[in-house]
Amino acid sequence: MKQAVMLRPEQIEIQEAGIPTPGSNEVLVKVRAVGICTWEQRFYHGKEQAYPFVGGHEISGVVVKVGHEVVQGLRPGDKVAVASLTRCGECYYCRRGMDHMCIGANVKAKTGEKWGPGGFSEYMVAKGYEVYKLHPDVKFTSATISEPLACVIHSVNKSHIRLGDLVVVIGAGIMGLLHLKVAMLRGARVVVSEPDPERRERARENGAAWVVDPAREDLGEIVKQMTEGRGANVVFFTAGGAPAIHQGLKLLEKGGALIIYGSVHPAQPIELNPNDIHYDEYIITGSIRHDRESFREATEMISRGLIGVDDLVSETVPFERIENAFQRAGLLDTYRVVLTFGE
Repeated sequence: MKQAVMLRPEQIEIQEAGIPTPGSNEVLVKVRAVGICTWEQRFYHGKEQAYPFVGGHEISGVVVKVGHEVVQGLRPGDKVAVASLTRCGECYYCRRGMDHMCIGANVKAKTGEKWGPGGFSEYMVAKGYEVYKLHPDVKFTSATISEPLACVIHSVNKSHIRLGDLVVVIGAGIMGLLHLKVAMLRGARVVVSEPDPERRERARENGAAWVVDPAREDLGEIVKQMTEGRGANVVFFTAGGAPAIHQGLKLLEKGGALIIYGSVHPAQPIELNPNDIHYDEYIITGSIRHDRESFREATEMISRGLIGVDDLVSETVPFERIENAFQRAGLLDTYRVVLTFGE
């Protein structure tokens, strides 16, 4: 099989490798499509470095072979999404129900050895619990959105949105738009803050109650007008750096929640007044990755057509042109660039 190996920043080599053999509790998957996430982009541009690296964790494909201990009824030919995040099931966090924080089985780089989630390959092996069956009619390209959608579902679950709440989403990239879509399904009115005009328009098309240009409009005043002066029930930070997080705190009503979903690179401190948190009972928390249940929910939603994700796949690029795909993936006019593999 062919496998794309990142050897150093901005250098990817397509190498030949043997097709892996699944163990008794594993599944061999023929990869058909894989998205390029910002995490892989950071490796490509050298902002994170641990090479040689085989990225690709937004994966869809077809089951080829199933180990005899896999109990979920998968069969060769099944269309699947792969949650390429190994859980040991035994560490403190797995036993506490925080399997996405597992410290017993995280993939670590080893000097001179290839490492990574492995989706940038024609075939891959995954643990049985990492493989989720999809409806046969789901497009492979759309199925790659299962992983980012699962991460967003985990984020929204932490916010405890109630019917009729006013929610602010800061940033209208792919993760911001997914927060918009999921929050609306939970019955929220959603305001989206985004400086790019084309992304603001996309948020409007996806049902945002209000879209705001934070460089030209007073987001705080708009939120107050929509809530009789109270503020937002929930704010999701998905992009914009430390200043946007600080702004998000100022938008909250008493008892409101700020979910810091996006990361900030390089890391920057933000100012916090502890009395604001004390007297107004603000909730400030983060969200990272997906857990098993949020991935199950994501694949169910996509399989049953409960959420539209086709509009988030901006471009498809043949696997052999992976470097071109990386160059396109970081541009503002794309949401998700997806690599596709032949039959």
